Amino acid sequence: MEFNSIIKERRKILGISQQDLADYSDVSVRLIKSIETNKANPTVKTLSKICDVLGLELIMKIKEIN
Repeated sequence: MEFNSIIKERRKILGISQQDLADYSDVSVRLIKSIETNKANPTVKTLSKICDVLGLELIMKIKEIN
């Protein structure tokens, strides 16, 4: 499952609107909408803020390039 789907699903489970998520995470509602529709690539900082509000843990995988 892609992170955008996880964010949208978790937000709906918690019963909060996109506007609420934007307000609580201190990002724009436009960005929340773009993330949920997979039209934006948010920064790690932004994802971290959103995950904090949604009670999700942000785990990053880093590929080694040889």
